[in-house]
Amino acid sequence: MKKKLVLGLVLLLSVGMLFAQPAQETAPAAAPKGPVEITFWSLFTGGDGEFFDAMVKQFNESQNEVKMTNTMVKFDNYYTKLTTALAAKNAPDVVVCHQANLLNYVPNGSFLALDQYVDKDTLADFQQSPLDACRFNGKLYSLPLDVHPIVFYYNKDILKAAGITTLPASIDEFIKDSQIVKEKTGKWGMLVDNTTGTYKAYTLTRLFFSMIKQEGGTFLTSDNKKANFNNEKGAATLDFLKDCVNKYKINPNQLDYDAAMNQFKLGEGAFYFNGVWATGTLENVKGLNFGAAPLPAFFGKEGWAWCGSHTLAVPVQKTQDPQKIEAAVKFIKWMTAHGELWAKAGHIPTRKSVAAKDAFKALPYRADYVGAAQFAAAPPSTAAWDEIYGTSSDLLEAAVTKNQDTKTALDNMEKVVNSIIAKY
Repeated sequence: MKKKLVLGLVLLLSVGMLFAQPAQETAPAAAPKGPVEITFWSLFTGGDGEFFDAMVKQFNESQNEVKMTNTMVKFDNYYTKLTTALAAKNAPDVVVCHQANLLNYVPNGSFLALDQYVDKDTLADFQQSPLDACRFNGKLYSLPLDVHPIVFYYNKDILKAAGITTLPASIDEFIKDSQIVKEKTGKWGMLVDNTTGTYKAYTLTRLFFSMIKQEGGTFLTSDNKKANFNNEKGAATLDFLKDCVNKYKINPNQLDYDAAMNQFKLGEGAFYFNGVWATGTLENVKGLNFGAAPLPAFFGKEGWAWCGSHTLAVPVQKTQDPQKIEAAVKFIKWMTAHGELWAKAGHIPTRKSVAAKDAFKALPYRADYVGAAQFAAAPPSTAAWDEIYGTSSDLLEAAVTKNQDTKTALDNMEKVVNSIIAKY
């Protein structure tokens, strides 16, 4: 009886020690008899969702070791649901997280550090800038699936009708060409959303952020503790955005995101600024003869452009299963290695080997703006950015659509942004 009691105590202590270990130190489990089943929450809808779902299907069909089940979560609810699941440590085995949102989760230990699970050859295949954006305090917490910068779309037929044979390379050329378009064709020279509709007027913030970077400035200070745009660089950028609507009248006022997209699809505007995700939609518009290029260096020598990135991460679970970690990393590596499939949605792949594939090079438009990845400007690494991003869009909307005094608008925006930062 004593031997049984001692044995029982030893077993209980062993189990307790096992679960007291950090998740990443869990001992390897026995090999599974069938495929390891893992789960994923997707925030991708529309064209993006169709391409992503097809990739998951192809992954499952390409091997028999891992089976991924993908569940779509509505974008508006995605991060609320993800935050709740991560806090409870019962999230899916793989999740997508925008690079700008990583700091909402990494500091509290929600994501597993991937350094020990990803080999050096795989890491060396990634473009350095988006990969580095996934590192915090020297550790890698996700892998970038793509980069999606804002780019420059243009209607070839309208430019031809206006007698414009080369794309504008400076602010002066852009304004002049846009005026010529309006005078000779009656079409809008420029289509940039500046009013909240289904979405906030994020394009204003993306352009404001990009052009300050082109001028050699930054939206926030280097330590991300204060606003850094209330200066000559910020004033020049805001003046440009305001003047296109109110002075030169080459861009409609009170234009929301969907309306701007529809106007370009209908051939009502020459120049259109949006993220690369618009490519998949635009190329399916019958009769739309358009081109795409990296954001021009309107304010400098280098065409820096705001850039987001979808990254794939492995959540920390209550009980971390080593087999599922291995399966999750296998899935992430496969998805990033087949970025030519994801590029069909317009996104730019992050792996060098993908950019070199004939299948990627054969895709229309993508090769024309793949160089934008070189000057991709990621948002500041601060947990306050998401709120700053949305609020700045509201304030820039008011400045542009109401033609507010530039200095007054920037003073107010600086004060509001600094107050947001102070809360974090």
